[in-house]
Amino acid sequence: MAGIDALEFRNLRSVDEVQAARVFEEGGYTTDEGASLASMRYRFDHAGHLFLGAFDQKGALVGYVMSTQANAPLVTHKSMEEHDPRGSTVCIHSVCVNPRWQRKGVASRLLEEYTSAIRRYNNSIDPSACKINRLALLSRENLVPLYERAGYKTLGKSSVVHDILMVLPAIVISDVSVGTESWYDCILDL
Repeated sequence: MAGIDALEFRNLRSVDEVQAARVFEEGGYTTDEGASLASMRYRFDHAGHLFLGAFDQKGALVGYVMSTQANAPLVTHKSMEEHDPRGSTVCIHSVCVNPRWQRKGVASRLLEEYTSAIRRYNNSIDPSACKINRLALLSRENLVPLYERAGYKTLGKSSVVHDILMVLPAIVISDVSVGTESWYDCILDL
């Protein structure tokens, strides 16, 4: 396995790549928790510019960030189900890494590349278009330090509650426990 410096970071380009990403969702969550393939396809079809992957030298997906845009300043249940192309907040729903690549800096690098991609997107759009001014996500308590190292500010416990009956906006870095747990609102203002 080559190192992190050999990874290519780019948007997912095909339904096959979305299906590869779905494998990471399935591996990291219970059936009720992970985003369905239909949900991931919706995000790919409507917000493909917000679906960034990390690929190894053979072109295999090793991690990804999946998001939608919203007008709300924080991740909400609505933002998990819809994409508003006029929204100024990017709601990150998943930062997922292949288990073989975990704890090697891939998640941190994905976040860095993702933030750079959003800034490039802002610079490339028509000045009259709605620019993205915030990245928002929900984090499990044990992953808050990862996001803070990436420049995110933790606002405290989120009002969004997840349990095994809901689709989670997920950070798949380690084993997932089943049941209700506290999530934390994290933001990065651009």
